[in-house]
Amino acid sequence: MDVGRRIGAKLACNRCQWPGAVSDGDDSLRDGVSGMDNDQMLELSGEFAALGAELRGVGDHESALLRIVELAVKHVDGCDWASITLVQGPKCRGLANTDPVAAHVDSIQHTLHEGPCVQAAERDADYVMFDVETETRWPNFTRTLSEDSPVRSVLALQLAAQESAALNLYGPVPGAFSTESVDLATVFAAHASSLVALSEAEQQASNLSAALLTNRQIGVALGVLMAHRKITQDEAFTLLRTSSQSLHLKLRDVAAEVVETGTLPDAGR
Repeated sequence: MDVGRRIGAKLACNRCQWPGAVSDGDDSLRDGVSGMDNDQMLELSGEFAALGAELRGVGDHESALLRIVELAVKHVDGCDWASITLVQGPKCRGLANTDPVAAHVDSIQHTLHEGPCVQAAERDADYVMFDVETETRWPNFTRTLSEDSPVRSVLALQLAAQESAALNLYGPVPGAFSTESVDLATVFAAHASSLVALSEAEQQASNLSAALLTNRQIGVALGVLMAHRKITQDEAFTLLRTSSQSLHLKLRDVAAEVVETGTLPDAGR
């Protein structure tokens, strides 16, 4: 089962609790994108194709994630604002948002660590909140949302990614998202899942490159100290570590200075 259909199947379950929610017997999610005419489908297909071509060229994943949420606002009925949230343990961060309203709603959830987007990301489920005035699952979030934002509906879809992530669609009125809106939102969630996975892979590659560079610098610094001071590798590493601790510098920074100057940083600086 591909990502889009897996997300669609999850949305068709009873976890999506709002009036008129999609039931297990509703075939609209399994039959493709409903509620769109041929011209709209062609336009959306073209926009997704252009996004893919950009990624294969000089485009970057950050811009692609932003484009996905912009397209969601453009095409999903009831959605005025959108974002993508990543949850890493107790920390949340936004990967993309369409505007200050979406960023503000995300920040409320991130600060409180409470709300449908955080829950969808963390608990392998999708949630729709149709009315912040009557919703009871997230009292602190709904109270703050009703007081400090124009958002009155939220559709949060979990993304298939290494970290917990969610696509968040925000509407200005209660019950903003129809069955057709949810249907189309699953398509965007599938594409967003792929982009988040690519972004994660890019970040891992960057971290690995940085780690390899750090290890090389430490190795070279050890060689410099061993040659200059006629000491063993263990003794050289002890000098690096002691200097790092006494100067409150990272070990890689001490190593970089040894490589550049041939000596340990001055303890009196």
